[in-house]
Amino acid sequence: MPETPFEHCSRCGATPLVTKSSREFHCRDCGHHHWVTPIPAAGALIMDGQGRLLVVRRAHEPGKGQLGLPGGVIEPGETGEQAAARETEEEVGLVVPPEALRYLVSLNNAYLYQGFVWPTIDLFYVGEVESFGVLRPAPGEVSEVLLFPLSSVPLQEFAFESNAEAVRRLLRQRSDG
Repeated sequence: MPETPFEHCSRCGATPLVTKSSREFHCRDCGHHHWVTPIPAAGALIMDGQGRLLVVRRAHEPGKGQLGLPGGVIEPGETGEQAAARETEEEVGLVVPPEALRYLVSLNNAYLYQGFVWPTIDLFYVGEVESFGVLRPAPGEVSEVLLFPLSSVPLQEFAFESNAEAVRRLLRQRSDG
């Protein structure tokens, strides 16, 4: 893995950059600093009236074939709730209004993208629907949609520990409450 995602200075195009730390890179030519900071992402834990959790099987890397929760990068202008709702609709065709989602937890994650492991901060939200109705996995994103009783989710099959930990936190919250 490369130690930096920056091949050239984004200001002047010079190369190579000087590594100051694992998150700071400096251009010798123009003095511009490049930073690796956590990318905000949102994930949705959607339950139905039967107590089942919506889980997806990833259709792409990283984690192709492993389990995940609907989710992805928060786009400019979006709240975490809006991103979780949008990603749920994009990935499985389920419409959940952002105002129906409530915050659960934020967790650190690492996401391999274009040859670099980016730090992310994953914000997880919980929502409930009466039923899942017809779910449509998005080709290229999701290869399978699965529904598990919360206590039976196969956590060891998740692509990202942040997703598995969010499920653990929800399970703990529901058993404590």
